[in-house]
This record gives sequence, C-alpha cells and structure tokens, in this order.
Amino acid sequence: MKLLFHNIGISGLLSAMLIASSCSQQPDRALVISKLKNSAKLATVEYIVTKVISAKDKNWFAKDAYFFAETEAVIKAGIDLEKLKEDDIKIDGRKISIKLPAVEIINFSYPAEGFKVIEKYSDESAIFKWNSIDVGEKDDLYRQGEADIRANINDLGIIKTAQENTRILLKRILAISGFDEIYIEFADNPQGLETQDKQLLKDLKEYFSKNKN
Repeated sequence: MKLLFHNIGISGLLSAMLIASSCSQQPDRALVISKLKNSAKLATVEYIVTKVISAKDKNWFAKDAYFFAETEAVIKAGIDLEKLKEDDIKIDGRKISIKLPAVEIINFSYPAEGFKVIEKYSDESAIFKWNSIDVGEKDDLYRQGEADIRANINDLGIIKTAQENTRILLKRILAISGFDEIYIEFADNPQGLETQDKQLLKDLKEYFSKNKN
C-alpha cells in the first residue's frame, strides 16, 4: 500500500477560541473548557491510502488475461473533543494539564471515483471472451482492497501522527490563551483504531473467507 497524508486545516470554533482567548490577560477555565468541547471533532490528519489490486485469468491455449487497478481510501483521524470531561482539564494559574480522549477514526471513505485501471498492464479481454476477467471478479477485487486497508489500519502510524498534530495545535492555542506551562496526554485505546463500520469489515472478511477458493 502507498500512503500519503496531510494536515487538515482548523476552522470555525477553534479559530474563534484563539481570537477570544487572545483578548484575555488571565486564562479563563470556563472559556477554555467550553471552547474545547464546542470544537467537537478535531480532525488533525488525513491519510490517502493507495492500494494496487490485481488478477490473472490463465488460459492454457491463448494469452492470459491480466487486470491491475489502483484504489484509494481517504482516512481522517483525530480527537473527538465532545468526549472531553471537566476532570480531564487541570488548571493551576497559568499551568494547564489536559488528558485528551484517544485518537479515533473520524471518517473512512473508499469512493468509486478513486478506482483507476492501470491500462498499461491490464489486458482484460485477452483473446477469447471465456477467459476475460468479468465485472463480478473486479467487484470482488475492489472489496478485497477495502477489506485489506481496513484490516491494516493500525499499521499506518495514524495514532502517532494525529497525537503529534493535536499536541502542536493545542499548545499553540493554549499559549495564546495565556498559559505558560502546558501538558497534554492522551487516553489509551487498547483496541487500536477501528473504522466506523465494524459490521462491514466483518461481512467482508466472512465473504472472502467463503469465496477464497
């Protein structure tokens, strides 16, 4: 799998928090908590995962048929600040300690428009129609690509990158809010990251388990 990622811009409520806080000489606990929680889902990283899928239809009497395609999954990860509890924020003068919720997948998409046949290496129809790779087989390949990406999502380094981006962003905002000492930690997620549609992943695994032969 090929992996690309970029930071997601912060807008709306977080910008309002920065502006409002910069006008205050002393950190305001109620304002900090309110603005953090009202920021809702803070997406801090977006990954674009590209996976190549392929198939070969062997023909003993003529040219084999090959199919290669690229697929893309877009994964957004970050912190859901609606889960932030008042006890997770400790303020002592200009010192603040925050325990943030665990990083989670905010959105996972596997759009059809991200599918691209690699024509240079694909010979889908071969010579005879009976050994061509049909639509059903291609659909299975695309579903297998999605299942593989979902199943390996914890190996992409998403948690570490999202934590680093969140820490940098919040330290900047809290420093402007008037805090001199800022400590940020994250809750553990022993289950690791999970895509939003757990049932879909389960169904995909069961489907390919039954049809692998």
